[in-house]
Amino acid sequence: MKGFINRRKEWNMNKQRLIGIGSILAVLGIAGCAGDEAGEGSGNLTVLLESEDTITGGLDPGDETENIKDGWQVRYDKFIVAVGDVEVHLSTDESVDAHAEAVFVVDLKTVPESGLPLWNLTNLRTGRWEFNYATPGAGDGATRHESVAQADFDQMRTNDLTYLVVGNLSKADGKSCPPPSLAVPGTATPSGMNAAGHTCYANTAITFNFGVNAETTFGPCEVDGIPGFSIADGSTQTVAGTIHGDHIVFNGFPEGDEGGILRRAQWLADCDLNLDGTVTKQELEAIAPSALGEIDSRYQLGGSPITPLNNMWQYVTAQLKTQGHMNGEGECPFDGMAHED
Repeated sequence: MKGFINRRKEWNMNKQRLIGIGSILAVLGIAGCAGDEAGEGSGNLTVLLESEDTITGGLDPGDETENIKDGWQVRYDKFIVAVGDVEVHLSTDESVDAHAEAVFVVDLKTVPESGLPLWNLTNLRTGRWEFNYATPGAGDGATRHESVAQADFDQMRTNDLTYLVVGNLSKADGKSCPPPSLAVPGTATPSGMNAAGHTCYANTAITFNFGVNAETTFGPCEVDGIPGFSIADGSTQTVAGTIHGDHIVFNGFPEGDEGGILRRAQWLADCDLNLDGTVTKQELEAIAPSALGEIDSRYQLGGSPITPLNNMWQYVTAQLKTQGHMNGEGECPFDGMAHED
């Protein structure tokens, strides 16, 4: 995840600068029993929403670890998510907790590099705390952030969506090689075959617009094996829930991939069954992973939060369910399932 290693080094500096932001938080949703007891200190927590730079800057082709290996470029126009329901527990006493219930619908394309402060928890007892949050559906009381157009928010709320992801693939010599039994090429001229023997057609620019329900809980989160965060007496700690943007082009799922994650987008290009330059939910629902020539031994589908994976829409949904992290690269089990990039 490009850029986050250096950003971790800057975390402590950013944390001090962000402490003062807590006073301007828009909505506070606090519940539970988190106050200090006699003789014990307390502090506060500011929770940020953070976007990985693969969302704000996109993904490029190339040979570096974070690049897409099959030559496609990916750019997002919108990456809207419903996120919130922050819950923390004192590590030494699970009965001591605090809860910021507010859920915001935010376009992650607009989130500043320093993060967006959205939640505040006060009077937390000193000690180490577990950190959890969620990406629920937007239909149950979510609040529209100013980054989201009213029409997009209405779509999210009406359909109880978790994500609204709009973007495109591009490649100068790009091709789509849809499964032969499902392809509707019309008058398109064939342009060779892929390794699986599927006929390919020139297709250099492909758009997608996915409204997805992928309700997920993340946590308890940890960074480099250290769980959650620590509260010192009189302090304000800062923690970020980070949403990644490259899992949709992973060659599998982190827990199930033994050979290391690679980023590939050809499978998505091959889902444009009618070669109109747009991949739709209906097309993805029609395609089983085994029907795509790209989903071969280079892909390992173990570790998916959705099993069995009957179609590529479920594949997209499952990948979106793995994208929640903490403080950049910190790992968070999704729906109680272990996770490691």
